Amino acid sequence: MSDTNGAWYHCTRCGSLFKGIADPEQRGLCPDCGHDPSGEEPRVDAGPVRVRRKIRKKQPRNPSERAEKGKSGARILMILVIVWGFLLGAGAIYKTRGGPSAGPRVADSGELTRQQVEDQRLLQDNLNVCGQRLSEFLAASDVGSRALHVVGASRAVQRMTRVQQFNPAYLTTENLKVEEYRVIHTPAGRAIETFWTQEDGKRIEVVYFKEDGEWKIDWDAFARAGTESWPLFLARRGRGEGEFRLLARERIGADGRVDDYIGLVLYEARNGHLGEAGAPSPQIQVLRDSETGRRIEEAFAIRKEDLGPFGSRLVKHDPDEMIRLRVRVSRKGEDERVFEIEELIDCHWLELPETKDPGK
Repeated sequence: MSDTNGAWYHCTRCGSLFKGIADPEQRGLCPDCGHDPSGEEPRVDAGPVRVRRKIRKKQPRNPSERAEKGKSGARILMILVIVWGFLLGAGAIYKTRGGPSAGPRVADSGELTRQQVEDQRLLQDNLNVCGQRLSEFLAASDVGSRALHVVGASRAVQRMTRVQQFNPAYLTTENLKVEEYRVIHTPAGRAIETFWTQEDGKRIEVVYFKEDGEWKIDWDAFARAGTESWPLFLARRGRGEGEFRLLARERIGADGRVDDYIGLVLYEARNGHLGEAGAPSPQIQVLRDSETGRRIEEAFAIRKEDLGPFGSRLVKHDPDEMIRLRVRVSRKGEDERVFEIEELIDCHWLELPETKDPGK
C-alpha cells in the first residue's frame, strides 16, 4: 500500500482517529475538532468544534427483582388491613359491653321486648276494627243503637239516656282520621287508647276494652259521663251531690302554695275540644296529708311528664297543668255555696270493666 493512498492519524488534540493523505502537507485538519492533529494551531478556516458526550443508558430492572418488591408491598398492605380489622372488632365489642362505666344489664329486658311485640301485634290486628266500631257508633241514630258498640251495654244504656238529656249533640264520622294509638295495661286487662281528628278541628279520644271477643268503646270515658250536668250542678243552690269526670288544676294564688292544703279548681272537659276547659268551680281545699291529697299530688307529678295512669299518653292533649279526676262532689249553702270532694274515685276517666279480660 503506497503512502499516497492515505494513512491513519491520531489527533493529539481530541484523541480522534481519522484517515488522511499520507503527505503531512496535504492531510489537513482533524475532522472532529478542527485542529492540527500534530499539535499546531488550527487554521483560520477551521469549522465549529463538536463535543461528543457518552450517555449511559438506564438498564431495565431485573423482572425477578420487580416481582419480589411487588410481593413485599402486598404483604405490608395485607398486614395493615388485618390490624385495622382487629381494631374495629375490638371497638365494637367494647361498645357492646358498654365500656367501663356500664352498669348491670336489666334482667327482664327480654320480657319487656316480648310484651311490646305482643302489643304491636294487637294493634295491627285490631286498629281497623276499632275504627269501624267508632264510625258505626257515631253514625247510630239513637241510644239503643249506640249501646251495641259500648262496653257493658246493659248497664250503660241507662246512663247514656240520662247524659243525652243534657248533652244531646254527638260528633259525626265526617273526615275521621286516627292520629295516635297505643296499648295500655289496666287492672281490667289490656285496652287500646286512640286519638282521632276531623277537618273541622274537633278531636276525639276513644278507649276500647275487649268484651266477649270484641273490642268495644268505653262510653263513660268518651262522654266524660257524670250523674248530671256539671254547669247545672254548680248553678243550683242548697244541698246536692253528684259524681263527675272533671279536669283539675291547683290554684296557687298570690301567696303561693299553702303547705297544709291543695287549693283545687274543677273544670268541665269539653267534648270534641280537647285542650279547652269550661265551667270552673270555686276553690275546693283538700288536705295534703290525706290519702286523697297524696293521690292528687302524685297525679300532678306524673302529669308533668305528660303521663297518666296505666302509661296513658292522651293527657298531653289536656290543658297545661291539669289532671283528670273522677270525683264525688257535694254542694252546701244557699247564698254562699261550699263545694267539697267527698270521694276521689280515680285519677282517670276510664270505666274499668268488672270482669277482667286480658284482651289476648
